[in-house]
Amino acid sequence: MATRTSRSSRLRRAAVAAGVLVAGVGAIPAAGAAASAATAAPLLQVPPMGWNAWNSYGCSATQSLIESVADSMVANGMRDAGYRYVNVDDCWMTRDANGNLTGNSNYPDMKGLGDYLHARGFKFGVYESPGAKTCAGYSGSAGHEVADANTFASWGVDYLKYDYCESASSLSAQVADFAKMRAALQATGRPIVFSINPNSGSNTGAGVSRDWSDVSDQARSTEDIGDQWWGQSWPNGVANIVSENATLAWRAKPGSFNDADMLEVGNGGLSTTEEQTHFAMWAMMASPLIASANPSSINATSLALLENPRLIALDQDALGLQARVIGGSRLVNSSGSLILAKPLSNGDVALALYNGSDSAQTLSTSLAAVGIPGTGTWTDQFTGTVVQSGAAAITTQVPAHGTAVYRVTAPSAPASWYSSLIDPTAAAQSYQAEDPAHSIVAGRWTGNSGAVFASCPVCSGGEKVSWIGGTNKLYLNGIYAQNAGTYPVTVQYLNGDGGARYASIWTNGENLQKVSFPGNGNWNSTQTATVELTLNAGYNTITFGNEYGGWAPDLDMISVPATG
Repeated sequence: MATRTSRSSRLRRAAVAAGVLVAGVGAIPAAGAAASAATAAPLLQVPPMGWNAWNSYGCSATQSLIESVADSMVANGMRDAGYRYVNVDDCWMTRDANGNLTGNSNYPDMKGLGDYLHARGFKFGVYESPGAKTCAGYSGSAGHEVADANTFASWGVDYLKYDYCESASSLSAQVADFAKMRAALQATGRPIVFSINPNSGSNTGAGVSRDWSDVSDQARSTEDIGDQWWGQSWPNGVANIVSENATLAWRAKPGSFNDADMLEVGNGGLSTTEEQTHFAMWAMMASPLIASANPSSINATSLALLENPRLIALDQDALGLQARVIGGSRLVNSSGSLILAKPLSNGDVALALYNGSDSAQTLSTSLAAVGIPGTGTWTDQFTGTVVQSGAAAITTQVPAHGTAVYRVTAPSAPASWYSSLIDPTAAAQSYQAEDPAHSIVAGRWTGNSGAVFASCPVCSGGEKVSWIGGTNKLYLNGIYAQNAGTYPVTVQYLNGDGGARYASIWTNGENLQKVSFPGNGNWNSTQTATVELTLNAGYNTITFGNEYGGWAPDLDMISVPATG
């Protein structure tokens, strides 16, 4: 035990050194401490868990239904498993003759609803939008931010989902709209979780194009989820969201979580295997766990999954870190795999082997892959069964759309394994366009629409990204710079045309440049061009598109010089 405690302490010190605040699970400051807490500690130490009305009920939800849902969550064990936020979604609101926000006929007493939930050990969540109208056409908060925030505080609201439903004039305009409400909420003195969605309307990609931690406690990383494994168009499927959200691990920490959207577990559209993958990957990605199935009628298998204490513990781990992609292959045409590693506060590591393909795959990983020497005890997080003891690696067959998840205890692991996994480097770095740890293509990751990953024998990693242009974009996430500045970034590309192709290049959703990439008449050779890009200190997203007609060149990789 002494060795274990010492290793845990060293790991926590490494977390502090890496800029991660370690605190008690679920800890939030008291209402009177909100002002000082804004600088002293993040509001969310771990991702929130709860339930949201939209996926099951849409606009048909009512106050009495929400109250009955809370009672069902007490009866079926969800509350005691950690699902504490009960969130009303769109369609609840109107404004009185004086312009004050109030519940409509379906919600006659919002303060009473909050009291009902609080009396049963829940927290109270509501929905609004920064526009004149919400996504469903009800009264938005534009021009009423301060008054609405005070109203929420007077009702005892604990959580605000703020959904950008209109087309933004610019990314900076979105930032300003979110900042208004966040400042208004903080000024009330009540700790209200601020959960934003910047992706609605025509703002596709906004969730991944910048880090939203400056204006939110958590931000939706993708478009809406649907009750399906994969979606060619709106809404997203589970597999779509995994392929995008997994690239954003670098920006998840206490006070800033990547929201992969609500859980579809129990809604009927996924197989048992797909539900297991859905829940396990949300836990590995430190996403909020917001259930949406009807708690009074959810089937026993789905309910047991939602209440799985081992997977919940991974999501709620006090470090608040998202699993990093440490291996796997690019997800193309509903195929491929990912290996993810998540450091845990007691010194353990969670390892997930995700099979995104339509057939079973044999997948492997090891402690050495995350820098841990020696062996460990491997515990299956679905069943709680120890599957290996004294083992350094594991190989297992993972079914189609399935995921194997293990918690590994390695008593001899040095604290340095943790920092070596998450610490960035200021040295020169190259980033492959198809790297599953960094890249997202807009328009989905299949060959049927949007930019696509394609085989490329002459490319550095054997693949490239093609068909970039119009709404089709490539996002390269987690591009690190130790110091802010403008750097000569080398782009390795293919352009077999006789003339130049243009590309639009953004950094962190802004700083648009139009760049010309000469052609050489040969699609079987790569070329390079140097582009001066302005990077923030820390992690950045570089986006490639073509706003000028036609197609951008095919992209192989980018190389960033030393930034220290």
